[in-house]
Amino acid sequence: MSRCILHPGRESLVTIFARNYCGICRDGITAARGRVDRHVEPKECFVWYQSNDNWQPITGTGCAHWVAHQLNLQHGSSGERCMAGYTYRVRTLTVGRHAVSDLSQVRVNDIYVTPPVDHTGLVIRITPPIRAGGQPSIVIRHDSSAQHGVKENDFATYFHGRGSFYH
Repeated sequence: MSRCILHPGRESLVTIFARNYCGICRDGITAARGRVDRHVEPKECFVWYQSNDNWQPITGTGCAHWVAHQLNLQHGSSGERCMAGYTYRVRTLTVGRHAVSDLSQVRVNDIYVTPPVDHTGLVIRITPPIRAGGQPSIVIRHDSSAQHGVKENDFATYFHGRGSFYH
């Protein structure tokens, strides 16, 4: 008989993301999933165990979580990863990555981070500059609480051409 990963004294009734949970945890996870902010993607793993059978949505906006799922990034401590093991903090997302110093070197699938390091997205399209010496047009896809979902925006206009990119 398998046991709950959090409550070894309880029998496991369900396996979620390869971990066994009891009925109380299952019900807590289900309820917490229903309270995850509508813009967060994916929702089913953006919950965490607080204590004493208390499951809650992870605090934060979910932008790094979405990027981590897209790039399969599962680093950081257990307190920096969702139930499925994906990173959900902006600073943790860029650990070990190389900063891009020249916009002409930005590539598709690079990580974009805002100047205050509180929002992130993924480069999905780059259009070369129209004239020599000009800047490329860069499109960022990101999980936006302000726009209520995963959206695509131009780096130069929406993000005012400010922020950092990481390979």
